[in-house]
Amino acid sequence: MKFKSTIALGTLTSLCIGAALADEPSPAALVDALNGVFGRHAHMRASHAKGFCISGEFISSGAGAKLSSAKHLQANTITPMIGRFSIGGGNPNAPDNARNLRGLTLRFDIAGGERHDLLMISSPMFFARTPSEFVEFLAVRKPDPATGKPIKEKLDAFNAANPHTLLQAKYVASQPVPASYATIPYWAVSTFYLENSAHKKTAIRWRAEPVANQQGLSDEEAAARSKAFLADELTSRLENGPVEFQLYAMLAQKEDNLIDPTEVWPTTRKEVLVGNIRIKAQTAQACDTTTFIPTVLPAGMLPSADPTLPVRAAAYATSLGHRLSSPK
Repeated sequence: MKFKSTIALGTLTSLCIGAALADEPSPAALVDALNGVFGRHAHMRASHAKGFCISGEFISSGAGAKLSSAKHLQANTITPMIGRFSIGGGNPNAPDNARNLRGLTLRFDIAGGERHDLLMISSPMFFARTPSEFVEFLAVRKPDPATGKPIKEKLDAFNAANPHTLLQAKYVASQPVPASYATIPYWAVSTFYLENSAHKKTAIRWRAEPVANQQGLSDEEAAARSKAFLADELTSRLENGPVEFQLYAMLAQKEDNLIDPTEVWPTTRKEVLVGNIRIKAQTAQACDTTTFIPTVLPAGMLPSADPTLPVRAAAYATSLGHRLSSPK
């Protein structure tokens, strides 16, 4: 299948659904699985329900031009962007002062009408290799109506048979509670391809490193913070200037797995600093009326065959439809 570099959202959704494997669950099934664990909350995303919108710009270093013909990676280029910081999961009241997954999602509005949506999380791995595994992982965590808790036997059996699905939770649990959205690294755990003007393709994974350096809280410090401190913390931080991240393209080697987002590439892989993400402001929640799609890419970028990518794209569109159709 030949992918076009930019396509309308409706066309994208249709292509993604059509590309999904016949024996894989539908995008709606992924949304239903999330709602089964976290509940369905009107006007909220099924995943990363708690968050707030941001805006800023991306300043290219020019180094990415050797890897990709994408306009926003060329030298002397500044590209406006919008985005969202969030907490993983579908609970809109998730506590900020707990060990949980964080998200940084960005949309680069590229000259000429192209778009690049970049979805990253505060873990170098995802928890599922396939859409089926995603649904099964959540299904065994759905609370039993009789007890309000998952059925232990089913949960234990799934975990024992699929230990790789626990790696993300173990990683998050091993990290301190972040002091700020601005002081943790983020990864786009799926593989993408960059294609340069000579049509050479390079497999990469994205990583964003905070310019403010990594900073966590002790258990005592975290307990003293409110359950909703992150938005106010970022507001205060932005009063002193933009929040910045360095965006790196990690280059794959021949032994690296290009389709399994639960498998982490070695940190020794060569990285190319393609530019700086500069967040200038928190904005009104206008970004909650749109969605960010990992396969919306400009010319010079292509998705890999990671099976979670197409169904995630369509699931996000499904979730957006639920949000917009919910009664006011």
